[in-house]
Amino acid sequence: LISLKSCFVGLLRERYEADSTRFTEIPGASLLLNSFGCEPEWAIAIATGAWRESASLKLEATMIKISTFPAAFADDGYSRDDILKAAMFRALAHYRQPRFEKIVSIGDGVWDVVTARRLGIAFLGIGSGECAEKLRKAGAGNIIENYKDYGKFLQSLEAALQG
Repeated sequence: LISLKSCFVGLLRERYEADSTRFTEIPGASLLLNSFGCEPEWAIAIATGAWRESASLKLEATMIKISTFPAAFADDGYSRDDILKAAMFRALAHYRQPRFEKIVSIGDGVWDVVTARRLGIAFLGIGSGECAEKLRKAGAGNIIENYKDYGKFLQSLEAALQG
């Protein structure tokens, strides 16, 4: 497994060096993460099905510093449920909280919708066009196109909790 990960990350790095335009953020993501970190009502954790090394490479290529937030990766669990639970546990420790009053999972994949539903967590979808339609069909009630409108993003988080 270690050689597979090393090979994958090496190929990812080569791809980035050959064409960095393939590593773009969802519009507004890095700005939102920097701003949202100052919201006293909300805490951020990252949960991804990617390995830590590949996630770090992709996120840092888009100017998102993964080390800023508690995070969980494919290295931390076999299922997406396990990864999301690990991220929530790390967030509790990082923010020194006994529990969170509100939790919203944000994602762009059908598996994100399914995982949030299985864990009983509110969900906010990110996507447009065909991606948004897939999220809707999977049961996502709240979907925004991107992170560019900070006010709309905050309203969508609250709407997801009501959902």
